Amino acid sequence: MKEQAYILACQDPTFKDIASRFHSMYFLATPHRGADLARTLGNILKVTYGQKQYVNELEPSSGLLFRINDSFRHHSEGLQLWSFYETVQSNLIVSNALVVDKASATMSYAHERIALLNADHRGVCKFDDPSDPNYKTLRNAFSTTVDSITSEVFRLKQEASRTDLRCLRALVGVSDLPKDDLIALQDARISGSCEWFSAKKEFQDWRCSWPSAPSILWLSGNPASGKSVLSSYIVDHLQEQCLGHSYFFFKHGTETMSSVSDCLRSLAYQMACSNFEVRKTLLALHADGVAVDKDNERSVWRKLFLEGVFQVKVNQPHYWVIDALDECSKAQSFLSIFGSIESQTPLRIFITSRKTQEIERAFVQLGPKIMHLEILASDTLEDIKSFIESRIDRLPVEGDESKSNLCNKILAKSDGSFLWVRLVVQELEHTWSEEAIEEVLHEVPADMNLLYMRALDNMSRMSRATKLAKAILMWTVCAFRPLTISEMQSALKIDIGETVSSLNRSISSICGQLVFVDQRSRIQLVHQTVRDFLIQDDLDSEFAVRKVEGHAHIAVKCLDLLSKTQFKPTRTQKQKLAIPQGPAKDAALIDYACTFFSDHLYRASSLESEPWDALYEFLDRNVLAWIEHLANTGDLYYITRTAINIKAYLARRAKYFPPIGQQVRTVDAWSVDLIRLAAKFRTALLTSPSSIYWLIPPMCPSESIISRKFTSPHRGLAVKGSVEKTWDDCLTLINYLEGQTAAIAHGDRFFAVGLSTGKIILYHTISGQVHCVLEHMERLKILEFGDQDKVLASSGIRKVRIWDLSNCQQIWLFETSYQALALAFTSENECLLAASQGNYVICWYLSNGSEKVGIPWHDGFKEPSKIQQRSPPTRAAFSPDRNLLAVTYRGRPILLFDLALEIFFGECFRSSGSVQTKLVSHYPVVAMEFQPSSEIGLLIASYGDGELIAYNPRTLELRYRAANLHAHTLACSPDGRTLVTGSSSGTIRVFDFDGFGGEILTPIYRIDAYEEGIKSLKFSNDSLRFIDIRGSQCRVWEPAVLVRKDLEDCDESEISDPSPMVNASVKMAEGNIKAEITAMVCDSDGDVVFCGKEDGSVVACLAQDVNKDWLLYKHSSNLAITSIAWGQREHIIASVDESSRIVIQKLVKHQTMWSASEVLTNQRFAGSVCGLLLSPTNDNLLIDGKESYELWTIQGQKLGSKTFLPQKHQKLISHPLQLSAFVSFELDKVHIFNWSDFKELTSPEGVKLNRPSELSVKTSAMRISYHGNNILVELTRKNGDQSSTKLECWQTSDIMTSATSITPLPGFEMLGPCIRYIIAVNGNTLLFLDTDLWVCSLDLKNFAITPEAKRHFFIPADWLSMSGDIFFEFTLKNEFVFVKKNEVLIIRRGMDYSETISLSKAQQWLFNHANNLHLAVP
Repeated sequence: MKEQAYILACQDPTFKDIASRFHSMYFLATPHRGADLARTLGNILKVTYGQKQYVNELEPSSGLLFRINDSFRHHSEGLQLWSFYETVQSNLIVSNALVVDKASATMSYAHERIALLNADHRGVCKFDDPSDPNYKTLRNAFSTTVDSITSEVFRLKQEASRTDLRCLRALVGVSDLPKDDLIALQDARISGSCEWFSAKKEFQDWRCSWPSAPSILWLSGNPASGKSVLSSYIVDHLQEQCLGHSYFFFKHGTETMSSVSDCLRSLAYQMACSNFEVRKTLLALHADGVAVDKDNERSVWRKLFLEGVFQVKVNQPHYWVIDALDECSKAQSFLSIFGSIESQTPLRIFITSRKTQEIERAFVQLGPKIMHLEILASDTLEDIKSFIESRIDRLPVEGDESKSNLCNKILAKSDGSFLWVRLVVQELEHTWSEEAIEEVLHEVPADMNLLYMRALDNMSRMSRATKLAKAILMWTVCAFRPLTISEMQSALKIDIGETVSSLNRSISSICGQLVFVDQRSRIQLVHQTVRDFLIQDDLDSEFAVRKVEGHAHIAVKCLDLLSKTQFKPTRTQKQKLAIPQGPAKDAALIDYACTFFSDHLYRASSLESEPWDALYEFLDRNVLAWIEHLANTGDLYYITRTAINIKAYLARRAKYFPPIGQQVRTVDAWSVDLIRLAAKFRTALLTSPSSIYWLIPPMCPSESIISRKFTSPHRGLAVKGSVEKTWDDCLTLINYLEGQTAAIAHGDRFFAVGLSTGKIILYHTISGQVHCVLEHMERLKILEFGDQDKVLASSGIRKVRIWDLSNCQQIWLFETSYQALALAFTSENECLLAASQGNYVICWYLSNGSEKVGIPWHDGFKEPSKIQQRSPPTRAAFSPDRNLLAVTYRGRPILLFDLALEIFFGECFRSSGSVQTKLVSHYPVVAMEFQPSSEIGLLIASYGDGELIAYNPRTLELRYRAANLHAHTLACSPDGRTLVTGSSSGTIRVFDFDGFGGEILTPIYRIDAYEEGIKSLKFSNDSLRFIDIRGSQCRVWEPAVLVRKDLEDCDESEISDPSPMVNASVKMAEGNIKAEITAMVCDSDGDVVFCGKEDGSVVACLAQDVNKDWLLYKHSSNLAITSIAWGQREHIIASVDESSRIVIQKLVKHQTMWSASEVLTNQRFAGSVCGLLLSPTNDNLLIDGKESYELWTIQGQKLGSKTFLPQKHQKLISHPLQLSAFVSFELDKVHIFNWSDFKELTSPEGVKLNRPSELSVKTSAMRISYHGNNILVELTRKNGDQSSTKLECWQTSDIMTSATSITPLPGFEMLGPCIRYIIAVNGNTLLFLDTDLWVCSLDLKNFAITPEAKRHFFIPADWLSMSGDIFFEFTLKNEFVFVKKNEVLIIRRGMDYSETISLSKAQQWLFNHANNLHLAVP
């Protein structure tokens, strides 16, 4: 029967996907409840063919039909059901009757559609012709289903498109296409204009001659000469020719439109929207967890383009149109990026800008890649004439001759300036006579600045609107993005107290035509030159905008708005409310204020007290509401940006005010906390923004400002245990029990640690969890990631291995005659370069494993260095572009070699002078690295006498030196801004590259330690963290000092210089590191926690004070405890270590503390042990092994055992209802045994579990939790490195010795993918940890009817062990006990906060289908 087939498909993971694709089911006279004629049919068949059991099951009293109908009711919720019943009696020879009556043919489900067919049972599916009424009834039903599926598929495609767009936007940090600016320029362009440019030969060559013609076409011109309008024309032209293109319009001072990073990310987003392969490539980067530093153009270029877009093979070039490069904050840096584009890259770039010396110099450096055109006044005369003619009819002139004369007069005075003509024509439109026209033309100056001054003078005469115009111009000029009409109205109300209802109609007149409203109701300046004019320091006008004062004023108004009580609505702890909103007059400006108040504050004068007071009041009153508001937008970038701005503002303010006092300490503390909140609690905030009120403050260090201010001892979540006092810059400490650390590497998604044993452990950079373990088979010397972490190279003394990280398999092994000193992958992982101690470079090609003949470097030595080397090289380093190689020999200067030309390049000397001076013995170079910055590009070297020197590798000059640093190892950040050094005494120093050219090292941070020396340091690719190895340990550091303000984000003239950065110094925790907890159990009351540790000790602590534990007893040293069991009745504790030694101890209680009194058992189990289970009477111990389980007395006497195959996964539990028995859960059956003598109480076949048989092969793990009426079994199935989880719920009352088979409760399988761990079953409530690390609950009794869960609180990711596991207990006090590495933490009042999560079967069906759909962007 199809109902039963569908039920089985829903329950079987193999066919679950097929079941999820069912949309509708049609039943034509189907006997759901049986048929009265079934018995008659059975008798007939019994006589003719013999008895048929399936016919008996069709009787109305059939138990099978009842079970099928009852189960189908729960599985069919997401289906459309159509039931048709017969109305004509069938001729049964002896009588006429309905074979299946209506009551049996219908199911009476709420979502069932019922219709009749005018036919007997045989005729319900037979039709004479298309006009048959029965045929039409079914046809119409089918048509309804098809329409429903079609609309659903269309909706799903749209949803998939939105999902992909969300992922794409999250990766690149762009929310939309820049089409508004394009539309505004298109509207300004007159039909037929600009066509002169497309006819130019240079443009034709640029567009058509790829790849022979230069790839970059630069068009320069005077301000207001029509460059932007011409750019819009180029975009339209490319679109008409169906050529792939992207565009960007720079606007100085406008957020998201002024930096190199803004432009690159927008271009990448547009390319992904228009090209499926590009989109797929970038989405793959997002799925791999690649993070892009949105403020670092080098990171954006490398990750989005070099490792993303340019990896896509295309046959046709893509065109970029970039307008107003002169308004970019770092134009020269932008052009230097283009210099690295290979000539064969299918990219054509069109750029417009003013012709400044800096830009012209940068273009010249691009050499033959560029063509240059300049707009002349004669080029645009016809276009200007067309514009005038299009508006001439609005002017008070009659006759063609008069119109022509007026047109020529305007042209003669325009000097090729479109903007001048536009403003003059706008003024002429308000004249009423030819004399007035002549007067205007006579008075209007040809110079744009004089024209602007005239507009300001006219505005001064409008006394009633002067105050309004001044406010509008200040907000428009200083705003970091164009304000909408509603935002400006709100700004004017809170600024000057005026309500302007018709602002969109009057704003241009109020502001002398210097502003306009675009199609998105945004207020814009008519041209960038208006802004330049208004902010001139020497402008003598009441409308002049003083930027510093303007930013301070806006900062105060925004902070006042955010400090209002209306922004922080009343809420209760147990209820999540909507996004807080202020009153209607203020609400429009809230988004802008939340996003940009700190940018205005940063540019405000640090001498003024009003911005400072407003900032303090905001942080004191409404900072949590502000965090919630930003979290609701789905982007926490502005939380970090605000922290950076506040920190920079404080640094500038410290020049004038002493950095002391309560207010300073509070603001400084928030600048640190905000950075940490956005980083550590990102997932929690985005999942539940309101968690910032009740859940996050208790998770923060006790001395942090957010914890001190918002953690309450009486309400909200309470975390008891060793919570840090301050934010720890050391995120992770990894201690290796076997071997010493030897090498490290950091990539985009992973970091790797190599050990002296040859083992390589890969960790996920975000979670810190182990990804895989590799075996190099010899001591590691070097680790190096390839592009996008696709491959990893590991090098020892004589072997180099290449690993494919998609499957963690070795792909190449290269034997070497000499040890490699440095490794580097070339672009796209084409080959691996190795600098060898044999004085040559080896190149291995990864496509086929071939080796290029070694490139010797010593052959190119010239006097005075042409000396036969008697010792091998000691150090080597490749430059970031792989063009230079630096090599050191003992007693020699640093030698540089050009790998591209394969020649000796030069030498870097510590001292200058004669040849004799250069030949003297040098201290050896102990560490050396190139700085990855195209602007600076230094070579940093540390010498044995403690001196650190920076060389310019292009000129070989010594640029900087510092003594007594003793850097045993060093690393430069990928953004080229930071250097970190490590000494042989364990001290870490962090320096900024400062000064002109970045050639001065300024210390900003120091970590003092008195342990083993630092062996190696590596930065993460986002430059925000670094890792070090020393001895047997690896540490991951994330100092807040690495998150700092980029001064190039704004005009330096707008702000004062900051005070020198304080060299912050911290001390690393000293003393012995507590051993990690590897097993944990609580007593039945939850008063005591017993823990087993990795050093073999078993300790106890009180739940009231988990910070203090005491030793009970200890196994052998360095053998971790793997499982622990507690017997409450007899006060017995049992533990087992890695060697399978089992110790059972009798404990005694002295007041509140336990201590060991008697060893009951101390012996080894013959095999690996998975777990221990004490009987309810505490007289026997059940040992769960990998290949068998045994029952012992607590004195160690074996009572019985059972052996099974290793792949036969099973779990042991004490029977919840029969205390004298225990249950063995296997994949396909259950066995029940007696606790006293191991006698099996069920048959040898056991109780069959009605679950798919294929699970017996593919399941790799099983977990069980039980309480009262329910037993929950969690099954984890592995598929390569992917995993999927299925959840089943069994009733305790079904698991009895008399049962032959049992069936799980329906509806719980959909929860499998949502659950990471089951915590407990408390009555009818299931507590579990979801995949986002939130503790959730659901009602087992009502879940089938109401498929929803509640989310209560989260646990931070750093509570997980390196393997991704976590130990937990739920006590009778409703407290959660968690283990955080070597600490026990108690969560109290965890269930007080809740949010409801719905999970219906329909949602699951949509989710399954959405995964198979692709993004389609028009």
